[in-house]
Amino acid sequence: MQIDIQDFPLVRMDYSGAGHQTIEETLQIFEQCLQRKQAFVFLGWGADFDKDPGESVADRRAVSLWMKQNKADLRDYVKAMYYVEQSSVKRLAAKAFSVIYGKFWGHPMIVTENRDDAVRQAYELLGLSSE
Repeated sequence: MQIDIQDFPLVRMDYSGAGHQTIEETLQIFEQCLQRKQAFVFLGWGADFDKDPGESVADRRAVSLWMKQNKADLRDYVKAMYYVEQSSVKRLAAKAFSVIYGKFWGHPMIVTENRDDAVRQAYELLGLSSE
């Protein structure tokens, strides 16, 4: 996964394999987002929900521990994950996964067909203008 916070409060997450950050780097970036004490959303694409993400047990433990330590801030500042998927078949898989995602992370995963819709909806949720 590659995370880009350049357009904060939109935190872009590319799961397609274009670049890769370690779990430590990923959690450090998440920490930077939370330290801003400002509402934000994730904007993701490129995941394959039919495959094992290839995370190690140690990575899953690190994420779970980090989430427990930051539960209040995650609840206060992360408003949603907007996930973009153009394929209708993959969109169905993403929507099925969104239930698990929401329970795990504590914020909704909203699946959209294109980035423009996702960005527009994200800005509306945040009460910001997308212009």
